[in-house]
Amino acid sequence: MTREFINEMQAEIKKQKLEILNRLLNEDSEFRELIGAKTINDSIDSVTEELAFKKMQRNADHDANILQALDNAESRIHNHCYGICLKCGEEIPEQRLRAIPYAVLCVPCKSGEERPVYRKKVSNK
Repeated sequence: MTREFINEMQAEIKKQKLEILNRLLNEDSEFRELIGAKTINDSIDSVTEELAFKKMQRNADHDANILQALDNAESRIHNHCYGICLKCGEEIPEQRLRAIPYAVLCVPCKSGEERPVYRKKVSNK
């Protein structure tokens, strides 16, 4: 992996972190407005508000996980182990890292991880 590629990935990681942080700030403002506007509503409005809150919470949780993954990717860059599959130790292709800068597994290892495991049923005869 070239230094130029690593620099490109560092810039992309910082860009994605900034986008997530800005999104979290905007969602926080929306959440505060939602809570501040809370009055005695009919049950439909309450359910709608609760669903909106849950959706915002899921989005925030997802963003926080991605933010942590991006921080971890920065750490791997600083520790000179960025782009190395944590499972097999092979280099993760640049194309995969461009698509997912925080990827920790190469495509074959990730595919194997996601494949369902089928077990033979053992009959008790």
